[in-house]
Amino acid sequence: MNVEVKRVTDNEIIIIIEGEDDTIGNLIAKSAVQHPNVVYATYRIPHPLERKVEIIISVDKNADLGSTISEIIQNIKEQLEEFKKKIDEAL
Repeated sequence: MNVEVKRVTDNEIIIIIEGEDDTIGNLIAKSAVQHPNVVYATYRIPHPLERKVEIIISVDKNADLGSTISEIIQNIKEQLEEFKKKIDEAL
């Protein structure tokens, strides 16, 4: 996995992740949309023959982009830990 920040402004970030597909794009975009500071989040696959996903996240003009991204990532990690815990308990 190679991660590149394609563009960043005060309120928007575009991230390219090479070597990944819809799975990670959907996970990040759906988690981002649930954050109260996010006004827009989506992902796209630039070309169907390339394993590359582009994620776009825009935040409210009064929100801190860096903090919001960190909170989104932390939330994903917590959800995955909870998922792992439940699977471990079931086994």
